[in-house]
Amino acid sequence: MDIDKKIREELAREQQELRQNQRPDASLFSMLGDAYKGRLGGWMVLMSIIAVLLSGLMLWSGYQFFFVVESVHELIRWGVTLLLSSMMQIAVKMWTFNEVNRNALQREIKRLELAITIQGSRQDVDV
Repeated sequence: MDIDKKIREELAREQQELRQNQRPDASLFSMLGDAYKGRLGGWMVLMSIIAVLLSGLMLWSGYQFFFVVESVHELIRWGVTLLLSSMMQIAVKMWTFNEVNRNALQREIKRLELAITIQGSRQDVDV
């Protein structure tokens, strides 16, 4: 038997095993759910509450800015409140999705560690 053919068959068999062991990539909602179950789950809950509160503040200040304001002083106050609440909302969302990204990265690193461990144990048996 040709050595190249043996190598190809072995590589195909290993790739098939890896495909069977890997689950498909998670959706955004399942990744968000995993972030709530992770180490910083309590912080995720707190950030979600803050995001809801900021959304309410943003809607209220937007309504006040565009429809209710009677003086320039109030216009400036509600405009600044609208801008600051939207910027804080962006910061909270960035933190949340960075946490989701961190969890996904940790999962990929663990997959690589598992693959390296399995490969190392196979080489130990072959030798």
